[in-house]
Amino acid sequence: MKHIKILSLVLALLMLCTTFAACNKNDNNNDNNNDGPKEKIVLTVWGSQEDQEMLKEMCNAYAEANPDKEYKFLFGIQGEGDAADKVLNDVTSGPDVFSFASDQINKLIAGGALARIGGDNEKYVKENNSATSVDAATVTMNGQDQLFAYPSTEDNTLFLYYDKSVIGTDKVDTLDELLDAAHAAGKKVHFKLNDDGWYLSSFFFAYPDLGYQVSYNESMTETGVSINYNNAQGLEVMKALVKYVNHPALVIQTDDSKLIAGFTPDANGKVEVAAGVSGTWNAQAVHELLGDNMGVAKLPTVEIGGEQRQLTTYMGCKLIGVNGYSNNKAEAHKLALWLTNEQNQLKRFEVRGFGPSNKSVATSEAVANNPVIAAVMAQAKYSRAQKSVPGNYWTPMGALITPFIERKEAGTLADYTDAELQDLLDALVAQISK
Repeated sequence: MKHIKILSLVLALLMLCTTFAACNKNDNNNDNNNDGPKEKIVLTVWGSQEDQEMLKEMCNAYAEANPDKEYKFLFGIQGEGDAADKVLNDVTSGPDVFSFASDQINKLIAGGALARIGGDNEKYVKENNSATSVDAATVTMNGQDQLFAYPSTEDNTLFLYYDKSVIGTDKVDTLDELLDAAHAAGKKVHFKLNDDGWYLSSFFFAYPDLGYQVSYNESMTETGVSINYNNAQGLEVMKALVKYVNHPALVIQTDDSKLIAGFTPDANGKVEVAAGVSGTWNAQAVHELLGDNMGVAKLPTVEIGGEQRQLTTYMGCKLIGVNGYSNNKAEAHKLALWLTNEQNQLKRFEVRGFGPSNKSVATSEAVANNPVIAAVMAQAKYSRAQKSVPGNYWTPMGALITPFIERKEAGTLADYTDAELQDLLDALVAQISK
């Protein structure tokens, strides 16, 4: 009996210990779930000076939406225009996430400063953003299209400003009607076609088949450039340019300052300009001068080869990239996707007035009620992503029709022969090709 009592006591003690251990284990688990330390994530984010406050709000909202981790953001001031140079200055110690202009994508990839995007993030970007902005964020390497950035805006392009007190809304559909209406009113239309290949390309892009192809090696260095502007369609473009440049109402030697001066009343209250081609950067200045008479529209169609063709522009986008040398790539990709999602593209539009690349925001009532951005979105349907432009493109394109100016002043512009125009195109192609 004594042995039985001792055995019973031992068993009871074992059961008590087991129960205590189980409870203690559960208590420890509860402590870990509720009070344990969170994973700490530090991310460096670069954006423009003007975007800093908005960027901080977006990042703080991201941290609040992901309470399972502790986020610390280090913000740096860097404009998109020269982001590539600054990032590549010390790419291994650079930002995890940064904003840049789309025409810098090749340079950034060559320096290893952009991590490729795949999986669900790639699917989201392609499904929710415009084709042009996705193209701007995509580079073809080894015959394969690869996504390297998250589109955040789509608004760096050209459209038409016009004075509604002079030009009726029914006269801005074609360039012929626009020029004739301005001339009838004794006014001018400004379109910077000389010394600016960015503007002039819109005539050549009116033909979808006209363009260039650039090939690169693995370090994204140009290895070849082919351009077909000197074919039969290109010749038709040149013949159309002769007609339009010869129109008495068209001013092709202009810039932003001359356009704004033209919309400004002189001492007698006279205004020289009835319409002009420019972009969002002049919206405030033009509105201050024209007020409710400021009209905006996509670029008009032009007559080329006997047909009306839509002027088609370059579209520059702001993109957000993840540094290829980031020590926290997975988290950086999550943040970059957040910064460019629908709600933040709407916020970027509302706070900074940027045109959205997100398709839902672009078709929203908010955008429709903003005439300038609505004009950008209308032109966006007729645009090409500004990327992979040949290194030796801008200078010869800017000078292509400079000879037209002297001939117009001499009254002999219309005397250009097809052979002479073909010679100008052949010389252009020879300068750009590699």
